[in-house]
Amino acid sequence: MKIALVSADNSKLIRIGGKHVHQNLLEKGLIQLGHEVETFYPIPFRHLNTKDKLKAVIKTVASSPFKTLDTNFRVFKYKTVIQYCRLFFERLNVTNFDIVHAHDVIAASAVVANKLVLTIHGYLAKEALNYSSINDEKAKRKIYDYLMDIEKHGVAKAEHIITVDTRIKNYVANELGYPPEKITVIYNAVDTDRFVPVTEEEKRNIRKVLGLPTEKLIVFVPRRYVDKNGVHYAARAFSKMNDEDFFFIFAGDGPLKSLLEEILKEKTNAIVMGPIANDDVHRYYQASDVILVPSITTEEGVEEATSLTMLEGMACGKVVVCTKVGGMKEVIKDGENGFLIEQKSEDAIIAKLSFIKRNINEFEDLRKKARQYVFEKHGYLQHAHKILKLYEQVLALRD
Repeated sequence: MKIALVSADNSKLIRIGGKHVHQNLLEKGLIQLGHEVETFYPIPFRHLNTKDKLKAVIKTVASSPFKTLDTNFRVFKYKTVIQYCRLFFERLNVTNFDIVHAHDVIAASAVVANKLVLTIHGYLAKEALNYSSINDEKAKRKIYDYLMDIEKHGVAKAEHIITVDTRIKNYVANELGYPPEKITVIYNAVDTDRFVPVTEEEKRNIRKVLGLPTEKLIVFVPRRYVDKNGVHYAARAFSKMNDEDFFFIFAGDGPLKSLLEEILKEKTNAIVMGPIANDDVHRYYQASDVILVPSITTEEGVEEATSLTMLEGMACGKVVVCTKVGGMKEVIKDGENGFLIEQKSEDAIIAKLSFIKRNINEFEDLRKKARQYVFEKHGYLQHAHKILKLYEQVLALRD
């Protein structure tokens, strides 16, 4: 089968974040299964030099002035970057591929394809509000409406849609009006060859290499610093814990970074790092004891999907603690392969971490079940097989 993978996120140049991992693992799995795969990702706008950015802006505005021009400069800038990506896909010729698989509605809304499959990882318009540092309500509304139009257009063009959890499936069906019988839930995949358990001796050696304390109970929170990821609740919980046997690591980027640093400024056993590349982050998982995923439901209704952080932590055989939101409550069986806690609760975080510390030597079976679950359900080759089966179903509908 000849397959084109298209996405507004260039996972060849940016290797941080779950969506980038998903794209690269799918490509790897499909190729290993003997299929011809090509990827089509635009160069990220921010990677362009000043001269090329100016050229891109002129070309983009000239091609779609009614979609980009706005009296608010931040809205104009935002729209221009999105339209820059859409222009890339509008000019792409992929009609000779059996399947074109888009990994966001931006690509899906613009690409011309004979058979288009779309994977939706989240809520484009709602997440834009959640991630944005724009405070002007009128500007935020313009961006939301603009992105919602793209969402609806991209969804309408798809022959079939994959969502990474049930809640997103319900959103696509109920709010975007897509037929639910043409939506399949396929959870994210993990590179189970790289995210593997290590011995206690190996863990200690990894800590030495990374410059981490060798005898502490390390809690790792690798999350983008945005509201929906609940990192501020974790930081406030950590700030209240006076137990020096713990060491807390945040890793990520986003508008809440300065808030985390402020909350934890008095703590000598907590660090707030920048983002760690996907090629390196497995070492931090392996160096840790507990992986914390403190996600919340935001005011915009945005929730965590099937958290890759959760799955990578489970693949490494760690004690994983997640809040009861999104796809996480569909995967974690409380007390069996991880732990679930209430969202937006610093007390729940503190209580669970204290419980884990008291019983740290009692979780061997839980860790094994976590690893086994991911290996059986979320390995990248199993994931590629599921998606290939869906491709075959879509192709079977050809007139």
